[in-house]
Amino acid sequence: LMMMKGDVLSGFDTLKICTSYNYKGEKITHLPYNIEPQNVSVNYSEFKGWDEDLTKMTSAEQLPKNLMDYVAFIEKETGVPVSIVSVGPDRKQTIVR
Repeated sequence: LMMMKGDVLSGFDTLKICTSYNYKGEKITHLPYNIEPQNVSVNYSEFKGWDEDLTKMTSAEQLPKNLMDYVAFIEKETGVPVSIVSVGPDRKQTIVR
């Protein structure tokens, strides 16, 4: 996986990732195309944000711990490693892990 816009997430107190839904009293992990919005609620995992300016960072070791915790959760949930983290709009602002 590639995580784009890591720099855009800087400055938030918390970040949320949807992990499942409650639909008519049942926990589901997919969102059906014919879902009735009034019968669904979202379950989130919440993460501490970070304030660091990522745009000057050039290695994974420089990335904030809270960002790396966020990335680790994505890897754990998907079973796929995040091999690239984008830290700015320029092509050179890409960290390969």
